[in-house]
Amino acid sequence: MYLDEKMVAIERAFETADIAHAFGGANALAYYATPRATVDIDVNIFAPASRAGEVLACLGTLGATVDAPELMQAIERDGQARVFWGRTPIDLFFSYDPLHQSSMERRRRVNFGADRLHILSAEDLLVYKAVFNREKDWRDIAEMIFAANDPLDYGYVREWLARILADDAPQHERLERLIESGGGDL
Repeated sequence: MYLDEKMVAIERAFETADIAHAFGGANALAYYATPRATVDIDVNIFAPASRAGEVLACLGTLGATVDAPELMQAIERDGQARVFWGRTPIDLFFSYDPLHQSSMERRRRVNFGADRLHILSAEDLLVYKAVFNREKDWRDIAEMIFAANDPLDYGYVREWLARILADDAPQHERLERLIESGGGDL
């Protein structure tokens, strides 16, 4: 089964199980910027870690390997874990912060071939990428700003970054530079 088929299967399974979710990472980025290659699936689970058993069971019915004891420990400790469906990594991010509730309320449902998927809003994806603060995330952010068809709500992004990051965190300045340059000043 190909990556896109797995995403559709996850969407359908989570919808059937009433597990609120949205795809993130490069999977969502493809809707806001030039798509880039990826081998994994990032899924934000809009439920607390206490529902991890239900989420893992749902993925298990699809064929994902979910019986490793360290999975539950990682989810309880970190609020996230990686499972594998064949050779495909699936990164699960559980809710533990008010940002996650906001992300759930702002998620989008988009066309994906003949199907529809939930993805993070552009602004929420931008917040997560700025917090992660990896060079590939900043390239993605620059591309999102440059390619935006609709105006991005930078007030929303700034508000969440101010809540999450220290006042002197370098991400604030870097984001402002990118906004001012239209994504051109990495």
